[in-house]
Amino acid sequence: MTRVSKCNIYHKVSTDSGFDEPCGLAIGSFDGVHRGHQAIVQNVVEQSHRLGIKARLLTFYPRPSEYFAADKILPSLMSWREKVGFLATLGLDDVICMPFNARLSRLSAEDFVQDILLDGLKAQYLSIGEDFHFGANRGGNAALLEDMSETVGFELAITDTQLDGDARISSTRIRQSLLEGDMDSAERMLGRPYQLAGRVIQGRQLGREIGVPTANLHLKRNRLCVNGVFAAKAWLGDRAYIAVANVGYRPAVNKLDKPLLEVHLLDYDGDLYGEWLEVDLLYKMREEQEFDSLQSLVQQIHIDIEKARDWHSGDALNISA
Repeated sequence: MTRVSKCNIYHKVSTDSGFDEPCGLAIGSFDGVHRGHQAIVQNVVEQSHRLGIKARLLTFYPRPSEYFAADKILPSLMSWREKVGFLATLGLDDVICMPFNARLSRLSAEDFVQDILLDGLKAQYLSIGEDFHFGANRGGNAALLEDMSETVGFELAITDTQLDGDARISSTRIRQSLLEGDMDSAERMLGRPYQLAGRVIQGRQLGREIGVPTANLHLKRNRLCVNGVFAAKAWLGDRAYIAVANVGYRPAVNKLDKPLLEVHLLDYDGDLYGEWLEVDLLYKMREEQEFDSLQSLVQQIHIDIEKARDWHSGDALNISA
């Protein structure tokens, strides 16, 4: 898997900000940066190189759907840091974040193109997905951009929807796969394992007391698309360790208000406090559950560890037991 980059190409701009150099520009929310998003980015990188201009990407925070319906929106597939970090591995020169606010939401589609994309960001080439909508009341779409590209003068590429089987790849489908524990489907659509990342913080140290030390990751998110116990791979820098990961609210210990990622690295001995860990969730072994005693919890943890080892070794008989 491509490692997440420490992004040096991130810029936060307002609707008045401008760039001096012409660019090719990919535009969208890019939640999850799935295979469909990657095709849009690949196109802008390749064509910008062809034209001899910068390859840039414009995205928004919050996502427009979050801005208009914050109480109904489904959780993001990635944190902001995870998204920008992964985008930074795809060959872009700049990742540009534009705050989505009342002013931007009222801007007509035509003014968005002229004022923001052309005058502000100096776009000479645009790369979008075929279902991209923009401007006040989502009044802009691929057809409008095609018309404007001829009258205003910029190149436009509309990337076809990418398919997984007979169905289109979408962030919504990936969320559903994750909620159902279908990690294989999510991985196919993402083009990589589903990953959570965060800084290791100090917890209650119960794991250390029972002989199974865990790293608690601070995720900075109130909601996640996944929960349960997983066979996983934990990345510490460029080195990977087989792991067991628990994602959720810890009903077996002390139920939490916000989700927590706890990871036990099976063959690691050392202090992880303060380290940045990236955790690939590979196979869902079970749901979170409560236990009637600490002994029962410890017994289940050791069962989970052996199942994770069996999964990584390809022993299907034992992991189904």
